[in-house]
Amino acid sequence: MRKGARTKLSRFMSYILRHHPEKVGLTLDEEGFVPIEELAKAIASTPGWEWVERHHLMQVVSGDPKGRFQVVGDKIRAAYGHSIGVSLKYKPVKPPEILYHGTSRRAIQAIRKEGLKPQKRRYVHLSADKETAFEVGSRHDEKPVILTIKAREAYKAGIFFTKAAPKIFLSDPIPPEFIIFPEEEEDAD
Repeated sequence: MRKGARTKLSRFMSYILRHHPEKVGLTLDEEGFVPIEELAKAIASTPGWEWVERHHLMQVVSGDPKGRFQVVGDKIRAAYGHSIGVSLKYKPVKPPEILYHGTSRRAIQAIRKEGLKPQKRRYVHLSADKETAFEVGSRHDEKPVILTIKAREAYKAGIFFTKAAPKIFLSDPIPPEFIIFPEEEEDAD
């Protein structure tokens, strides 16, 4: 499968498994899983996706550096990013000292007042490095703002963190006192 087709299929799988399984006639179990064969058939029954088979889904999973999907036995789910009510059983982890969050310039004022909130998702998404945060933020703004999160300090204050993928951490809302804004970093230099 060509890279462009794999990317489009990955996005469609994410859309289904994170947000709208009903659009292709699927129902996820309480932990967000669905049989791989059912997902393949549901996608293949969608106009433009008739070519999709199970092995294409597995190519997406195995070639995904962000760990967006989790396969257990004959079932698959989105590993994170849900806007629908699923009960992912994440284990709490002690995060690294610092994590990052890429966001739009228009969101900064609200973040200064209220901190980071999950918006339409269940958790705040944080990145292990600035490059990943920039990539995420670029989806919302061509010049995203990269925030530095004092993750270990927030963890010590009782905020839940878990690791959802190699470079992705999830957390409960992050209050402003645990966020370093870019101009604050410049002042420290």
